[in-house]
Amino acid sequence: MSYTAGMAKQAPPEPRSRPLVALAAVAGAVMVLGLGWYAWRITTVRPPLAAAPSGAPPPAVPPPEIPYNQLVSLAKPTFAPALDLPTAAGPRFSLAGAKGQVVVVNFWATWCPPCREEMPSMLALGEALTRAHPGKFRMVAVSVDTSAQLVKDFFAQAPYRGLSKAVTFALEPGAGEVTRSYYCKGRGACSPNEVAFPETYIVDRKGRLVSFVVGPIDWALPALRAHLESLIAG
Repeated sequence: MSYTAGMAKQAPPEPRSRPLVALAAVAGAVMVLGLGWYAWRITTVRPPLAAAPSGAPPPAVPPPEIPYNQLVSLAKPTFAPALDLPTAAGPRFSLAGAKGQVVVVNFWATWCPPCREEMPSMLALGEALTRAHPGKFRMVAVSVDTSAQLVKDFFAQAPYRGLSKAVTFALEPGAGEVTRSYYCKGRGACSPNEVAFPETYIVDRKGRLVSFVVGPIDWALPALRAHLESLIAG
């Protein structure tokens, strides 16, 4: 006996009208599209980043790599650190007293081979610009040697004939606060003890650091003189 043998037959369902079938199809399609759009939305629109806790330090950003042995111009000039030091000739030199002049500040030492190599061309340029632009240009060589006598002995040797009168030889034994402040402000970021020689900073007539050179350079390059003379004329 089949499973339907004793069951009463049910009347077949009436066929649905065509408008109802069409409406149901449209509704289903809209639902499918809606679910698809929602799925796309939640996978492509990212939630906003959570705000950093108050007082949290900003993420560390490594300083950009600095080119060596070439002139580097600062994107945004910044006022030069104070500089007030004794000199090998006796009187003190103050950057504030050189206001209105373009000042080249070179940090060096007699025991530094690259410093000795660049010194002749640097002094030659300093003397030439001092003669060509009296009262408008100053070159300052800050020695970190332990005494003024070491500086004098160095320039008593060939090819020099004593201290140049066109260049100011300032002294800061052991690379003190002035040296470190120039290194850190010129580079934008550095450790207080991160100093090396030679390094040169150029201060414009307004007292701002505008450019610098990390390492030795040939100061006889025409581009260097042109850069300095443009600042003197500016």
